[in-house]
Amino acid sequence: MDWTHTLTKSRFYNVSLRQNYFDYKDMVYDEVHDPRYDAAGPPVGEVDFELGANVQGVDFTRFKQKTSTIVWKNSFVSQVTRDQQVKVGAEFEWPRVSFGNPGYLVYTQVAGQDSLVRHENEPPKYPGVQEYRPYAAAAFAQEDLEWNDLRIRAGLRFEYFNPRAMLPGDLANPAGTISGAPAVPWRATTRKMSLAPRLGVSYPVTRDAALFFAYGHFYQMPPLRDMFKNSDYNILRDLQSGGIDYGVLGNPDIRPEQTVQYQFGYKQAVTEWLGVDLNLFYKDIRDLLGVEFISTYNDAEYARLTNVDFGNVLGFTVALEQRRRGLVSTALDYTWQMAQGNSSDPRETATRAEAGQDPRPRQVPFNWDQRHTLNLTVMLSRPADFSLSGIVRVGSGQPYTPAIAAGFGGDLGTNSGRKPTGMLVDLRGEKSLHLGGLGVNAFARAFNLFDSRYFNGFVFDNSGSPDYSRFPGADRVQLANPTRYYGPRRIEVGLTLNTGR
Repeated sequence: MDWTHTLTKSRFYNVSLRQNYFDYKDMVYDEVHDPRYDAAGPPVGEVDFELGANVQGVDFTRFKQKTSTIVWKNSFVSQVTRDQQVKVGAEFEWPRVSFGNPGYLVYTQVAGQDSLVRHENEPPKYPGVQEYRPYAAAAFAQEDLEWNDLRIRAGLRFEYFNPRAMLPGDLANPAGTISGAPAVPWRATTRKMSLAPRLGVSYPVTRDAALFFAYGHFYQMPPLRDMFKNSDYNILRDLQSGGIDYGVLGNPDIRPEQTVQYQFGYKQAVTEWLGVDLNLFYKDIRDLLGVEFISTYNDAEYARLTNVDFGNVLGFTVALEQRRRGLVSTALDYTWQMAQGNSSDPRETATRAEAGQDPRPRQVPFNWDQRHTLNLTVMLSRPADFSLSGIVRVGSGQPYTPAIAAGFGGDLGTNSGRKPTGMLVDLRGEKSLHLGGLGVNAFARAFNLFDSRYFNGFVFDNSGSPDYSRFPGADRVQLANPTRYYGPRRIEVGLTLNTGR
């Protein structure tokens, strides 16, 4: 729900209230005590049947996740003078997150016979569904000012986040069960507060050209699932040196990821209908999610998420825009960028350590590092009559980590390979019709017009191709999965009605 109230000709405010809802579950039967689980018998898989499907019993997987977030936003805008505008606002979020296993099904020996045993809410081994209710808020102030030819936009944003969770007071004794270790009570997570200044300046150097500069701090909390998943440290009560692996533990006390961004640009009107725009940018990214290893008093070790990773992005964009001359208008832009960091996946450090590799590699390309991007839009249009536009997107391949047999350079380094270059073409058309007192627009849209099968998606790490694997037997499940390809051509046609015309 969005509402705008105009107070005067120069003042108004906006209020927005909405709820985002997500509900997911993966289970055969809703109730863990459903007798059909017993009737089906123990699940038995067969690798040669339907790519490894069960030939007896049913899948015992039981998982559910539900997220409900109420978001309330307010803003107030005042045109103080002809050359000055002020905007202030506040935002509030109340997430409610629950996920976990609503009951466990385990076949075990009872009196010498296989028997199906249920486990419900038996922490720490069978914790059941966990619920978390963090809280987030933000407030901002922004001013747009024109002084002679100088244009300035300055702003300040305050952000607040409270995980509202508990953590061990002594990470070297996470479950408080190590004999002889000091007893330290659990502690509440800390409140996260940050100030983000932002500044943009534009100044004309000639009648047809201008320079601009922008600087800003941006903060973003990691996904809630990374914070709270596997975050019950009581599961470590039996942790021993060389014992079982408990996976990477979540951490509700992680800090927001911080990005400091710099932009410098130049705009030039070459003619009355042609303009060029050059934009240089640099981003310094800190406090990315990574993994730390913590040693306990009994010489055991476990891994948990924390803020240790970093990266940076450097690049430029050149854009040409041709305003409509006759029926034709075009826009062309090219971006080169290099995005690097010490890890793309927060859990990569733990994976490398388990494989006996250096857990802290040198800087490598991020998974989303796309060095070359080209966009072209061509439009034929006549106002209030028709429009026809074609959009072409070309992207160089993003990184992947190749896998080659040992003895042939098997460890080629993280993200040292590149996926194939991809291209997509979309086509959109619209025609205005007048039927009585109605304004009718007929439209047709074709997405992925030429039915491209690939655009920076999945590739097999042993071949670098989405089409084939060097080990088709081992990869037969993925070879049978059509989602490794880009979505096929999609065509939409329809009408829009405007009764106000």
